[in-house]
Amino acid sequence: MSLLIQNVLLVTMNDLDEVIEGGSLVIEGRWLKYAGTAVKTPSGPFDRVIDGRRLIAMPGLVNAHCHSPANLFRGLFPSRPLEIWRNYWRAALRPMGKEDFYASALLGAMEMLKNGATTALDHFFGNQAVRFMGAGEAIRAMRDLGLRHVVSLTLSDKRYEETVPLDPSAALAPEIQRITQSEARASRAWLDECEAFIAEHHDREKLTTCCPGPSAVQRCTDELLTGAAEIARRQNLPLHIHLAETKAQKIMGRRLYGRSLLRHLESLGMLGPNLSLAHAIWIEEQDIELFARSGVTAVHNPASNLRLGSGLAPVPQLLTAGAHVALGTDGAASNDGQNMFDAIRLASLVHNPAVRDFRMWVTPAQALRMATREGARAFGFPAGVLAPDHLADVVLLRRDTPAFTPLNNVLHQLAFCENGSSVDTVIVDGQIVVEGGRLTRMKEEEVLALATESLERLRPGVQEEMVAAQTMEAALADMYFRVGNQP
Repeated sequence: MSLLIQNVLLVTMNDLDEVIEGGSLVIEGRWLKYAGTAVKTPSGPFDRVIDGRRLIAMPGLVNAHCHSPANLFRGLFPSRPLEIWRNYWRAALRPMGKEDFYASALLGAMEMLKNGATTALDHFFGNQAVRFMGAGEAIRAMRDLGLRHVVSLTLSDKRYEETVPLDPSAALAPEIQRITQSEARASRAWLDECEAFIAEHHDREKLTTCCPGPSAVQRCTDELLTGAAEIARRQNLPLHIHLAETKAQKIMGRRLYGRSLLRHLESLGMLGPNLSLAHAIWIEEQDIELFARSGVTAVHNPASNLRLGSGLAPVPQLLTAGAHVALGTDGAASNDGQNMFDAIRLASLVHNPAVRDFRMWVTPAQALRMATREGARAFGFPAGVLAPDHLADVVLLRRDTPAFTPLNNVLHQLAFCENGSSVDTVIVDGQIVVEGGRLTRMKEEEVLALATESLERLRPGVQEEMVAAQTMEAALADMYFRVGNQP
């Protein structure tokens, strides 16, 4: 399909952060062929013309870290430190079946698309009783709605008690053993599973990129980490890992490796532009320069970091050093939503009190860049910029809304004022998947009904798992306070 969007306010997110009033976009198939001033617009014919006089065009947002199975559990868990919260969250996954993973991914994909995200990385862990833990069902859901997706299969091969600084007496608890049984698997078995998953589902023509996703550095043996990196390198794929989300994880890094978690990845030869690292909160000062030098991308998740009290990533310092930083929502069980405009606003604001030098504060342009081109770069996509020869992933927002009235500075207002409610049209891979604020490929009422039915079916099993998980809270709380007192 050829499509002309004319007389539109273009927010290009190019190297100059260029904004063009009365501009034009030309889409041919899945590619942008022109983005610029109206006077240089190529002549048609076009299959469709959109009058953009009341619209703002920007690149589609890239959610660089989320967990689709969490969408059914939004608002369910109280705010707790990550190690306590994670115990409940992983327990809630155990009753889930194929239909639940599909419904949960549909719900999140709908929310993201309607709020301007065109790509999401799903760091997927589900239920090992289901093929590929249910990741194939998540892929089916995101394809059905037209959301570009990277599905990073979560891998871990260490016993749970080896990965957190628990009191030794707590390591023998029955629930600890259940956690290990539901999460860990032998290194070779995980690597074989990951390769089979990629072979079966990876298909960029169908919007799907599959890749390895080691759970976190301290949860994986070096064999698993290097094996995952080799798969990614051999098949030219991204690689995605949680890094230093809590103080306990930083302490475990020092205990296990005698160095920071990032330095350990460096020692294994894993750092490079294809590697993205979620959170990167409790990193060391020398790690910041290593991020910048290696081309690795840190993925900032401000909402979940606040919700779980994990801390604030040193984003201003990373940006000042020239490091690459992308932006994510994290899962809806710790956010509790998948709205990237919320993430942009938080990233623009939360660091100011912690950084005395206001010249280092995150600017709106930087936050928008994190949410577009930096995420696309991390996953190897020519996207995140309105420019020729980039993927036609485009969002059109109405400018006759409170967020843009009066229109003083469109970059500032996208970052500070917009909440997704102005999104009118979303184009992914040259196809219109949201029009007039509504999905085009599935009835929204059907998505909501499937999600509601899933949770009603799951509720008894989830409640049973919550009771079992609660037996670990005291030991995990003891660890949290003990770790908090360490320098």
